[in-house]
Amino acid sequence: MIVLKTLPFQKLTAIALIMTLALIGSFLVVEPILGLAVEDQFTITQSVTSEISFLTTATDITMSPTIAGLTGGTSNGGTQVVVNTNNAAGYTMTIVASSSPAMQGNTGGGSIPNYTPASASIPDYAFSVGANTGEFAYTVSASTTSDLAQKFLDDTSACNTGLADTSGSASCWYGLSTTATSTILRTSATAASGATTTIFFRVQITASPAPAIPEATYTATTTLTATAN
Repeated sequence: MIVLKTLPFQKLTAIALIMTLALIGSFLVVEPILGLAVEDQFTITQSVTSEISFLTTATDITMSPTIAGLTGGTSNGGTQVVVNTNNAAGYTMTIVASSSPAMQGNTGGGSIPNYTPASASIPDYAFSVGANTGEFAYTVSASTTSDLAQKFLDDTSACNTGLADTSGSASCWYGLSTTATSTILRTSATAASGATTTIFFRVQITASPAPAIPEATYTATTTLTATAN
C-alpha cells in the first residue's frame, strides 16, 4: 500500500513563491537588458526663414516752397521708410530714378538737372549749385548712423569718410541716377519696431538760369529697394 502525504497549505505556498522567484532570476540572467534603464534620445528641427518688409512706406513729396523760374530759390522735401527684417546679416537698401535727369517736367519737355558733386561718386558735404543753373539733390539719414552707406557718412567736413551723420538733412548731397545707389548697408536684424531711414530732397535754381528752366510742374519718380543680405 502506498500512502500519499499532503503537504500543508503554508508549505505549498512557500514552495510556489520560491520557484517563482527562481524563474524570474533565471530570466533576468538570460535577458539582463530588460532589467536595466534604457534611453532613446532624439532631436526636433524647425527651420525659420528670413523675411524683410516695409513697416512704413515712403509718401509722395510736394517740395516747398515753389521756386520762381528767373530769380531762383531753394525748395526742400523729405520722406521716411521703416524696414523690418529678422535676417541676421541685415539688409541693403538702394534708390534709383526712373529717368535721367530724374526731375522731369510734366508738360513742355523741360527738366531740372541732377545734382553734380564736386568729386565724382562722392557726395558734397555742403550743398552747392553754380551760377545760372538749377539742380536736384538728395541725402540720407538713418535712425542708426552706422547703417548708412559709407558715402553718406562724414567726418564733419567731408563725406565718404568718418563715422558721423552730421546735421542729418544738411550734409552729404548727391544726385539721383538710373543706376541703383546703396543708401543703407545694415549688418544685423532690426528690432521689431524696424529701422528708420529718412531721405531729404532739395531743388535749387540760381538766378537767371541758362538754359532757362521752363514753367511747369516737375516730377521725379524714384524706387527704394530693401534686400536681405
